[in-house]
Amino acid sequence: MKDVLYEKKNKIAYITLNRPDKLNSITTEMLEQLQEIWKGFRDDEECLVAILSGAGRAFCAGVAINELVMGKWSISQSQTMGDRAVGPIKYKIWKPIIAALHGHVIGGGFWLALECDMRIAADNTQFCLPEAKVGIPTSFTAFLSDFLPRGIVAELLFTGDRMDVRRAYQLGLVNKVVTLDDLMKEATVLAEHVLENAPLSVQATKKVMIRSRDLDYQNALNLTEDIYAPVYESEDVKEGRRAFSEKRKPIWKCR
Repeated sequence: MKDVLYEKKNKIAYITLNRPDKLNSITTEMLEQLQEIWKGFRDDEECLVAILSGAGRAFCAGVAINELVMGKWSISQSQTMGDRAVGPIKYKIWKPIIAALHGHVIGGGFWLALECDMRIAADNTQFCLPEAKVGIPTSFTAFLSDFLPRGIVAELLFTGDRMDVRRAYQLGLVNKVVTLDDLMKEATVLAEHVLENAPLSVQATKKVMIRSRDLDYQNALNLTEDIYAPVYESEDVKEGRRAFSEKRKPIWKCR
């Protein structure tokens, strides 16, 4: 049985962390599988949106502690987690990715959820960065302030305490809170809603969002113009205008 599953349905890729007996904690083998799946989704012309979830009782409990204790994770591998190789950003995936969260979202699992574009969480979800409790620093500390206020980041990192889903929602960490039974249904509804829009436009917009993070105002404008220019000339733009004037749904061709 694979540690990460990849299934396709109606242009949606369902990516599932699949070590339920270990709360989907990340092993080196699981990391390697996940890296290949991110590249596969990026290049998969049949799928335009992905939903990332975890099997069993949790989304992801972070790096497998037994592998840390046994020395299977070297310093360089721990830095790889911080370099975001576990998540999709490194692989230049411009298709939208939705995280469907439940149960424990801990450590590296927390970062994996943050690298997704949108997060829907079940009402039993809890977030935690417990690294300080076991004597190690959190490798992705530098990026956390992109998602949460600095004081909240400090509280999570310095105490290692858990944050419940209601507070996470109030802070804008998750887009929506639902019952556990409705989690995958609601994630799929969101994915289908995204699919109604022009894929080239959505992907170009995500590309600008990601690549402009550290740019100043003028360079961000220049980047936006460069990325959007080919989209303005695409067949889908013409189709969108025709569909609007004809009062019908557009038929996107991704070109």
